Amino acid sequence: MRKTLQLFIALGLIISSLTINAQYSIRIIKTGTDAGVDVSYDDGEYENDAVDKLYDDDLDMGWEGDDLNIMTTFLRFQSVYIPQGATIDSAFLRIYAHEDEADEARVTIYAEAIDNSPIFNDTELMSDRTWGTDSVKWIISESWTMWQPYKSIDIASVLQGVVNRSGWVSGNALTIFLRGEDQGASLLDNARDFESFENIEDPGDGGDGLHHPERIPELIIYGSFVGMNETPSNLNQVTVFPNPSNNGIFNVSIDKSGISQVKVFDLAGKEVFNTTAENQNTKIDLSNLQNGVYFIQVVNNDQTHSQKIIINK
Repeated sequence: MRKTLQLFIALGLIISSLTINAQYSIRIIKTGTDAGVDVSYDDGEYENDAVDKLYDDDLDMGWEGDDLNIMTTFLRFQSVYIPQGATIDSAFLRIYAHEDEADEARVTIYAEAIDNSPIFNDTELMSDRTWGTDSVKWIISESWTMWQPYKSIDIASVLQGVVNRSGWVSGNALTIFLRGEDQGASLLDNARDFESFENIEDPGDGGDGLHHPERIPELIIYGSFVGMNETPSNLNQVTVFPNPSNNGIFNVSIDKSGISQVKVFDLAGKEVFNTTAENQNTKIDLSNLQNGVYFIQVVNNDQTHSQKIIINK
């Protein structure tokens, strides 16, 4: 009886750990085409109060001291599958630098205070949107290197105000604003540029001239509820087996063709594996990792699948 009780307690601790460390990630997605090119109206920028660009290969946030422009970036994430009232433990944006930059940028992050954020258009003013009262300030003082990833400050409190709304429904759209502030007239470049949905590596900067879907802005959320890390049925289906794995080797089967980016993260959110899969069936070897729980993330056709995997050698 004692052994049975100990087993149930151990299982309970494992389930509790998995629940607390659940991870959900979602990217900006395609909303249309222009001259045969895939574009998204879900990321763009305001120059002061007016829309500057709805799509471009980069997004500006911060302060342009030479033109006296406050730049505000918006990121609208569709199909956010988080239950109403769920507890968000931490959250951040993962973005990729579009230029080498070092001048300090001061950005305040808000969410739109609405149950289901509508799509943007090129005639509306920033003041037409309802901004939440919760905000966090992100002072970017570290140097950025072009095409490298960077993580925002924790924005859990900003998102919590949205999912706590009585009208919020799992699967709704959510918009985040990154608003610069007036830092005075200056020739410094206090507006940081990062990769958009339409990003292309400029050959003039030594790039390959290609689009990089892995650099599309991404929202990553950790929360203490079950189901946040499961992929909804209307998205690409990804099967990972065996799970648990007794040797650290997993088979990844993707129901859609095309090149996929496969990443694995530990419970602290640190990336521990990254590969590109050109086939719908691929094998990943994680035998060098310690036993435990990890999260696998598969990005295919601008859709993201995340799930728990367990190594038990």
